[in-house]
Amino acid sequence: MFGLRFLAATLAATIAVIAAPNAPSRADAPSVVPLAPGDAAPIIHARSLIGNAPVATSDFSGKILVVNFWATWCPPCRAETPDMISAYRKLAGKDVAFLAIDTTEASPVIKTFVSAKGVPYPVAVAGPDAYNGFGVAYIPTTVVIDAKGIVRARWTGELVPSRLAQFVADARAQKNYAIDTPDEKLVERLLDPARYDFTKPDAVTLAKSDVAAADLFAGTHSSPDDATVDYARVQTLEGNVLLPAAQAALGFAKTPQERTQATRLLVAAYGKLNRFADAVVALQAAQKDDPSDDKLLLDIARADYRLHDYTDGIAEAKAYTVAKPDDADGWDELGLEYQRSRDFADAAPAYERDEALLIAQAKAASASDREDADASAADTALDLADVYVALGDQAGTARAFAIANTYGDKLDPKGPYADLYRNVHERTQEGLVAVRMTHGGNKTAISIAPWSGPDLPGSLSSTLKYRLIVAKAPSSKVDLRALGLPKGWIASFCADGLCSPMHVSVELPESGVKTYEFQLIPRGTARNPGSVRVASADGVTASI
Repeated sequence: MFGLRFLAATLAATIAVIAAPNAPSRADAPSVVPLAPGDAAPIIHARSLIGNAPVATSDFSGKILVVNFWATWCPPCRAETPDMISAYRKLAGKDVAFLAIDTTEASPVIKTFVSAKGVPYPVAVAGPDAYNGFGVAYIPTTVVIDAKGIVRARWTGELVPSRLAQFVADARAQKNYAIDTPDEKLVERLLDPARYDFTKPDAVTLAKSDVAAADLFAGTHSSPDDATVDYARVQTLEGNVLLPAAQAALGFAKTPQERTQATRLLVAAYGKLNRFADAVVALQAAQKDDPSDDKLLLDIARADYRLHDYTDGIAEAKAYTVAKPDDADGWDELGLEYQRSRDFADAAPAYERDEALLIAQAKAASASDREDADASAADTALDLADVYVALGDQAGTARAFAIANTYGDKLDPKGPYADLYRNVHERTQEGLVAVRMTHGGNKTAISIAPWSGPDLPGSLSSTLKYRLIVAKAPSSKVDLRALGLPKGWIASFCADGLCSPMHVSVELPESGVKTYEFQLIPRGTARNPGSVRVASADGVTASI
C-alpha cells in the first residue's frame, strides 16, 4: 500500500501520482495523453491563489512560460521548491514567466506553504482540465512553452535550475528539448520492440525482465542533479514493450487465473502509457471472468482514480472493503477517493479505519518490516489530518498530526523515508496554521517549529532558529512579542532581509500568512530556552 502512495528513495521518489477534485465521469475523461515537445500548448484556466482572480496560460502570450504542476503533499514537489525558487530568480524577466498549478488542495494549506517557503512566483489553483490538457499524470511535472505557444520541453520529476535554464534557452531558440545521452540510448536498445518474438511464451518473460532491468537502471541514472535518462520517456518505452507482451500472454492463458495474471500485465502496460480507460475495461472483463479474485475490485478502483472517476472508484473501493475488511489498502483507497471528490465527511472514517489497521501492523511488524510499516502509518495520518483541516475540525487535525509525528519520528532521518521524516514536521505546522486560519474565527494563528529553510546570511551556529508562521485575515495588522526569555537572551523576528529584536509589528500580505525565521540568541554557552513563547496582541500564544 505504502509504495503506491509515497514513492521513496529511487526513481519513483521523484514523482507522485495525482488526481483532482470536481472531476468528470469516466465517459467524459479519456486516457491522459502527454503533450510532447513540438505540440501546441492548450489554454488552461485556473484561479490565482491570492485574490482568487482568473488566470490562464493565454495571459502570458508572447513570453516563454514555465508551468510547474505540484502539490504540498507531494514529497518531491516540496524538495524541488528551493530549486524552482532559485531558477525563477535567475530566469524570470521580460520574456520569461512562471506559473505553478496545484490541482488537489485547498487555498489555506497552499498559502501557508507558499509563505513558509518564500515562493515568489505566481501560484494558481485549478481543476482537472489544467493537467488533462497537458496530459499530466504525475507530479511534479514542468512544461516550458515558447512565446508562440508551442511546448518545447517537458520534465516529470524534480528539476534542477541548470536543466530548466537549458529548457528556457531551447524555447528562446524555438527548439524542442530532447535528452540525448548514452544512458538514454542504452535504454532505447534494451526496450526495442523488434527484439521480441511474441509468438513464443519465452518472449513475454524476456520482456518483463527487460522492463524490470530498465526500471532499475533508470532509478540509478535519474537523480535530479545529474539525470541522464528521461523518466517519462522510459515509461513510454516500457509500455510499448509490455503491451504486446500482455496481449501475447492473454493468448497463451488457459485458465481464468492465468488470464487475470495476463490482464494485470496488460494494465501495467496501460498505466505506463496513461491509458487508464482501457485499463478499466480490461479489469472489468477480468473481474467477470474471475470473480473470486477480490483484488480486481481494488485494481478497478485505482484505475478509476487515475481517470478522476471518483463515483465508480468509491463504489469499487467500498465493495473491496466489504470483501476484505481487514486490508488497509481498501480503506486507504476509499479514503483517497472520497478526499479527492471533496466528500471529507466520508473520507474521515475511511482513513480512521485505515490508520487503525496500519497502527496495528506497525506494532506487530518484524524488525525488517518496521520502517515500511511506520512510514505507512505516518503517511496515512497526514492524509487524515488534511481531511480534518478541510472539515475545520481542529481537535481531529491535532490528533491526526500527533499520530503522524509519533510514527514519523521513528523513521531513519537518513534512510529511504528521509523526505517523509522531514516533511511530517513541516506539514504539521502548516496544517495546524491552515485549520486555525480558516476556522479559528478572528484570532491570530501562530505556530513555531524548528527552522527548516536556508539560514539568513551571517547567521551564527550558536543561534537557535525556528520557523514562525503567523496568519490572520489578509492585510490585518499583527503585533508579536517574545516572552519568557532567560536572562540575557535576545529574540529576533527575521524576514525580508530585516530582523526586529523582541517585538515586531507587521501588516499581513494579501495571503494572510507571514513566515519569520525566529531566532533566539543565547547568553554564553547556554542552549536551553526554557519557556520562551511568542504572543500576539489579541492574546494568542505559541511556545517553543
